[in-house]
Amino acid sequence: MEKDAKAKSDNDLAREVRELREAMRNLQTTRGSKSLEYDDLCVQPDIDLPIGYKPPKFDLFNGVGDPHAYLRAYCDKLVGVGRNEMIRIKLFIRSLSGEALTWFTQQDLRKWRGWNDIAQDFMDQFKFNTEITPDMFYLAKLKKKPIETFREYALRWRVEAAKVQPPMSEGEMTATFIECQYNSLYYEKNNNHDGEKVHGSR
Repeated sequence: MEKDAKAKSDNDLAREVRELREAMRNLQTTRGSKSLEYDDLCVQPDIDLPIGYKPPKFDLFNGVGDPHAYLRAYCDKLVGVGRNEMIRIKLFIRSLSGEALTWFTQQDLRKWRGWNDIAQDFMDQFKFNTEITPDMFYLAKLKKKPIETFREYALRWRVEAAKVQPPMSEGEMTATFIECQYNSLYYEKNNNHDGEKVHGSR
C-alpha cells in the first residue's frame, strides 16, 4: 500500500511539474517573448547522432548562391547518415550562416512535416538568387570564403562570371578577375593603414 501511495505521489508530482513548465511556456508566448527552453531552441531535440559519428565540415550557405546546388552539396556531405531524415534535418542548421541562418531560426519548426517541406521552403526563400543575372558589380563583391582555397574561389568566381550578359571572353574574365583581386587587396590595405593611424594617434 505504501509503495502504491508513493508511486501515485511521484506521478502526481511529475504531472504538476510538466503542467508548470507548459504554463510557463504559454506565458512566454502570451507576452510575445521567445522560449529559451532546450526543446524549443534545438532542432530535433530527441534525435541523437550515432556514437562515434563526427559531423562533416559544411560549406556554409549565407543566402547567396544557387539554393538547389547547395542542397545537393549538403546532402552529398552526409555520407553514411544522409538517408536518416531526422539527422538530415538536425544537421541542416549547422550548414547555414548569415541571412540563411536568420531565416531558418525564425521559422516555426512544427510546420515542417519532414525534410521535403524544409527543402521546398528553403528553395522558395532563396530561389531569387538564380533569377538574378550576375553583373560586374556582383563579381566585384564576390569574395573568397575563409573555408575555401584560392583555387576553389577562383573556380566559383569563374562559374559566376560565365553567367554575365552579354557574355565575357576568356581574356575579359581573366582581366576582370585580376582587377577585382587588386581592388580588394588595395581596399584591405588602406583599411589596415587607417586603423594603424587611429591606434597610433591615441
